Amino acid sequence: MPIAGVAEFLQQRETLITSATPGPEAARALSDLSDRAVTALAETALSALGSPWVVLALGGWGAQRLLPHSDLDLLIVADAPPAELRTALRDVLYPLWDAGLIVGHQVRTLRDHERACRGDLQTLTATLTGRTLCGDRALGERLLGDVASGARKHARALARELAQRPRPGSPYLLEPDLKTGAGGQRDLDELVWLGGVLAGAPSVGPGALADVGLLEADEPHRLACAASTITEARWALHRLSPRPTSLMTLELAAESEIDAEDIQRALATAHHLLLRVRGRVADRLTRFDPHSGREPVPLDGPELFALLDAGEAALPALEEAAWSGLLDDLAPAFGELMTVRRPALSHRYTVGEHCLRTATLVSGLSALPEAARADSATADMRPLQLAALLHDVGKTQRAPGHARRGAAVVETLGGRFGLDLEQAREAAHLVREHLLLPQIAFGQDIHDEDVLLRAASHLPGPAAVDALYLLTEADSLATGPGSWTAWHAALVGELTDRLKAALSDEVAGAGIVGHAEAVRADALASLGAEAAGAAAIAFTRRASLRYLAATAASDVVHHAKLVTGVAAGGVRDGFGVFVGSGPTPESWRVSVAAFDRPGLFAALCGALTLSGLDIMGADAYDAHDGVAIDVFVVRSDTLAVVDTATWAAFERHLQGAFTDPTGLAARIFERQRHYPTAARHRLHVEAGATGAYATEVRVRAADRIGLLYDLAQAFARTGLQIRWARAMTKDGVAHDVFHVTDTFGEPVDDPGVLGHLAMHIRECA
Repeated sequence: MPIAGVAEFLQQRETLITSATPGPEAARALSDLSDRAVTALAETALSALGSPWVVLALGGWGAQRLLPHSDLDLLIVADAPPAELRTALRDVLYPLWDAGLIVGHQVRTLRDHERACRGDLQTLTATLTGRTLCGDRALGERLLGDVASGARKHARALARELAQRPRPGSPYLLEPDLKTGAGGQRDLDELVWLGGVLAGAPSVGPGALADVGLLEADEPHRLACAASTITEARWALHRLSPRPTSLMTLELAAESEIDAEDIQRALATAHHLLLRVRGRVADRLTRFDPHSGREPVPLDGPELFALLDAGEAALPALEEAAWSGLLDDLAPAFGELMTVRRPALSHRYTVGEHCLRTATLVSGLSALPEAARADSATADMRPLQLAALLHDVGKTQRAPGHARRGAAVVETLGGRFGLDLEQAREAAHLVREHLLLPQIAFGQDIHDEDVLLRAASHLPGPAAVDALYLLTEADSLATGPGSWTAWHAALVGELTDRLKAALSDEVAGAGIVGHAEAVRADALASLGAEAAGAAAIAFTRRASLRYLAATAASDVVHHAKLVTGVAAGGVRDGFGVFVGSGPTPESWRVSVAAFDRPGLFAALCGALTLSGLDIMGADAYDAHDGVAIDVFVVRSDTLAVVDTATWAAFERHLQGAFTDPTGLAARIFERQRHYPTAARHRLHVEAGATGAYATEVRVRAADRIGLLYDLAQAFARTGLQIRWARAMTKDGVAHDVFHVTDTFGEPVDDPGVLGHLAMHIRECA
């Protein structure tokens, strides 16, 4: 072909690539155009040879499926002397190379190529889809026929070798490899090669498999449609990329405007039909294959759960069942969900595949050591397995709120899976909240008690936290690499522990939130009616749930005014006091607002003690703009009547405590000398469980004047903060409980620190 002819070919080629509609027709047109160009070159260069020759197109070009960046896989068969061939080959190949085309070429005699096909599977498969381009056509057809018939003699061994071909990935990957990945072009090619081997004739389509009874009536058409879709997609990717590519990235899929879900369906068809054909050849039919002559029966609930119990090993069977529509009786349209794409947050798989992987993972996770924190998970895994299987079923719609939609579906479908109403509701709840743990763990401060209590309000109890932890781990692992690292596990694990503590009987769990918000609303309404200042309203809006749950709305109003009044005054030793009736006759509730400082709680206890008051209980709450609010329940510790003089004395003593802490301690010591302890009781100090918010310390000792003050001083000397306290006396014995944190507001679990605390308490008690 003259240079002008090559230039014209390249121009026509570029026009075709840029203007053709992607698909098999474009691939065939490019193949035909390349046929003409190479034929013209070969006939000009090889016609002078003194012996027969033939030029064949192999591989994808031989199958007339040429893409913009495909190689031209060329075979020249001739018996001419090497010197003659070298000159002729140069005239064929150099113009193509100079044009920038990738040309793979082989020059062999007929017998050499037949021998090469017997020894190399790749050469054999390329030849099975070969075509004669020009030259001695009889020689070409003889070569193709002899290679195919020779392969038929070793059909069983070749079928096994083909079945060992690597098939990386999954047809349900959101970024699939359309050539070598599972369900890609090479899977379709294998069916063609297998047909050629079994039929003993060259093959360019899967029809030969139908002729030998390995395809059901509708399967050749389904494979043809899948091949057309995959070729269309590959053409579009080639046209967008400057170099050969078969990876359909999210960006290329969007840029090419191809129907990505249609491609997922094509990949799934190629993948599952290839596996079925492999099974049919090996006489190992899957339970869902209609080739046995029996119509496959849809899975029922017990069969599904039995598969899920097998863990990840059951994934191929579940994928085939879903692709075959045999899960749709249990979960309508689940088969369609297998190709629904919702790429977000590092997801690697389609929605349905992600759900299957989550469900198979969650069954195995419950037995692993790293899931030991889920120690109260129910023995019946079915609600959790169902939740895992359908946790993203709400993504059939693109709108936000898929968890809520999915929960409604699961509650409705629970009976189909054999669950009772309560179990269906349990599964639905897990679906509704399946994002709770990661959203809180990675988006909020898990050390904030209000954050934990609000999260706990979504959960019925500790067992639900355990199940949710397993679902979260499985969901994350099924999402893709990097979605569940040691860091993720540690953070979600810590949150899980804290939530279980928040749901314990001692904490009262989720009920705190509803009650606290009702108190907040009532207090805000009262402040609004009084036209209170913005600072008081801000205090109420920011108040912690635990504080609100333990405080009457009317007291919240008083506290808001106290705290904001002290803050506005700006005097370091300033404070405010509000006195109301206590929970029992002859008791009072004393609320004190003061700037937070080390030893504040001890100063308050000391001032109350010097005023002749016995402290029955105390609550210390977080500071607001630097001002703390502490609430005490007190009664008279003497025969004196508690009146306005008592409260005036308390304010005097408190002012003195702020300005002269040493003097306060001396006065309390003097008072203790005048009121010695009547009863003796052995001191007992016990550091209880370290919870999500604080460490519990219990002290049992003979009651006496100033005991709570001395205990508070012991905590202060150890560097600990009292978060909450309860003081109770029975038969002359004080039973006091303290919840303490370190200076950073964290629970205390250092044995050394707790040992020093016990020592300080023994010294003072």
